[in-house]
Amino acid sequence: MFQRRSFRRRWAAATAIAALVVGFGFGQARRASGETPPDDGAPSGMVAFVAGGACPPGWVTVYDVGGRVVVGAIYPEDVGLEVGTPLTDREERMHEHAYAGEVTLVAKNIAAANGGNQNGAAAGTYPLAGTTTKVSSGLPFMQIAGCVKP
Repeated sequence: MFQRRSFRRRWAAATAIAALVVGFGFGQARRASGETPPDDGAPSGMVAFVAGGACPPGWVTVYDVGGRVVVGAIYPEDVGLEVGTPLTDREERMHEHAYAGEVTLVAKNIAAANGGNQNGAAAGTYPLAGTTTKVSSGLPFMQIAGCVKP
């Protein structure tokens, strides 16, 4: 239970930071109708993520964050940096990992243990390499709309 609460706190903090950081890049958003949006107390440029598929009145959709994990940035030059390909609708991306290494088998002498097996492991260093099977992370996710206050 402690880990779950800790995760929720970290998630809430990361979401708030991301909302503020991403909001800086969309501070000049305007409504297509040219109307002045109603004042709901939110500062101009603030980004919020809402369920339901539609932004609140006076807010506009931020299409740049669709299919992406939004993370906070430390350096100003990293704000707005896009890495990788956005997820598509309901996509659970598959991934794999390459690995390489070696195994060293030391010599072991066993007295009076002679037999017909001539294919036993011999002492030495053996390389190994490969790729894991492609799998999805299995992490739960929710698709929500990104909205910015103009």
